[in-house]
Amino acid sequence: MPGTPTEPVGAPPRRRLDGYRDLLASPSFGRLASVGLASKLPAGMVGLGLLLLVGRDHGYGTAGLAVSGSALGQALTAPLRGRLVDRCAPRPVLLGSLAAHLATVTALVTVARGHASVAVLLVLAVALGVTTPPVAVMMRSAWHGAAGPRTAGTAMALDSAMTGTALITGPLLASWLSLSVSPVAPFVAVALLISGAVALLVGVVGPPCVPPRPAGAGRLLGPLTCASLRRLLAVDALFVASVTGIDVLLPVYAQEYGAAAYAGLYLGALSIGSVLGSLALGALPSGRSGGPGLGALLGVFAAGAGALAVACWVSPTVVLLVCPVAGLAIGSAFGALRTIAGDLAPRGRVTETMSWLSSLDLAGGAAGAALFAYLADAEGSRTTLLFVPAVVTPVALLGGRVGARSKHSSATPRPSTAPPHAP
Repeated sequence: MPGTPTEPVGAPPRRRLDGYRDLLASPSFGRLASVGLASKLPAGMVGLGLLLLVGRDHGYGTAGLAVSGSALGQALTAPLRGRLVDRCAPRPVLLGSLAAHLATVTALVTVARGHASVAVLLVLAVALGVTTPPVAVMMRSAWHGAAGPRTAGTAMALDSAMTGTALITGPLLASWLSLSVSPVAPFVAVALLISGAVALLVGVVGPPCVPPRPAGAGRLLGPLTCASLRRLLAVDALFVASVTGIDVLLPVYAQEYGAAAYAGLYLGALSIGSVLGSLALGALPSGRSGGPGLGALLGVFAAGAGALAVACWVSPTVVLLVCPVAGLAIGSAFGALRTIAGDLAPRGRVTETMSWLSSLDLAGGAAGAALFAYLADAEGSRTTLLFVPAVVTPVALLGGRVGARSKHSSATPRPSTAPPHAP
C-alpha cells in the first residue's frame, strides 16, 4: 500500500478504540497533534479576519473580493507547493514560505488600515493565499506516514475532527479578537500559530524521497496520471460542493422562514455532528479495512441531507434537531477521502496528492456556494435543498467504486514507502 507500511500477516483482530490507543502510544503523537491544531485554526480565522479588516475601511464588497482572492491564490498554488515539499528539502520550503507569508501579512495589514487602492489590496490578498506555508497539507501526509496501516484511518478521522473543531472555534476567536481587541489582532494570532506550527514541523521533517522522474506528460501531471486518483478528486469536489450548498442554504432558509436566530446554530450543530462522527469512526476496529467505506459514508451523508430537506418542510426547530444527524458523516467522509488519497498517491508524491485534494476542496466549495445560492434565489431554499441528496447519491456510488479499487490495489503487500520527512 503506497505511503504506509504493510499490515503484519496474522495480526490479532482489532477492538474498538485500539486505533486511538496505538496513536497515543506513538512517540510522535504529541508533536503531530500540536502541529495539527496550530495549523488548522488559521484556516478558520483568516477569512473572517480579512472580511472584518478590509470591510471596516474599504467596504464589504471589496472585503468579499479579498477573501475570494486569498482562497483562489491558495487553491491554484497548493499542488505546486506540495510538489516542492516532495521534490526539495522540506525545511527550506517551509521556512521560505513562512518568511514570505509573514511579510505579506504585515504589508496587507498596513495597506488595509491606510488608503491604498483596491487593486493593491486584492494583489496582497492573493499573495496571502499563495504564500501560505503548506503545514496543514504536510500534516496529512505526516499522519499517513506515521500511522500504521491499521491506524491510518483513525489518524485521518482524528485529523478531520480537529479540522471541524477549528472551523467552529477559528471564526469565533477571529470575531472576538477583531471586535474586542483590534481588527489586526486575528492576524497577529494567525502569524503566531503558523510560526509555531512551522517551528514544530521543521524539527521532525527530513530529506524528501524523490522517485525517478517520469518523462513527458507524466512528469508534468504528477499524481494525476492515476485514473483512480482523478476519480477520487472528482468525488471530493462534488462532495465539498454539496456540503457547502447546505452551509449556504440553511442560513437562507432561516431568513426566509422567520428563524434568523437559528442560522448560526444550524451550522454549529452540523459541525458538532461532523466532529462526533469523525471521532466515532476513528474508534471503530481497524481504521482502514474495517468500518464503513467511502461509498457507505457518502450514502449516509446523502440520507442525512435528504432528512434535512424533509425537515425544512416541517419547521425550523425540527431542522435544528436534524442538523447534528445530517452532519455525522461529513467529517468521516473527509477522513476517508484523505486515507484513500494516501493509498493511491505515487511513491514520493503524498504531499502533492494531498495538496490536490485541498485545491479541489476550495474549488468545489466555491462552485457549490455559487450554484446553490443562485438556485435558492430562483427556486427557494426548501426546494433547492432537495437537490443536495440528488447530487450526492451518484457521487456515493462513484466513491464506492474508487474505495473498492483502493482496497484492491493495496491488498498485495508492498515495501514501506512512507515519506521520510514524516515523523
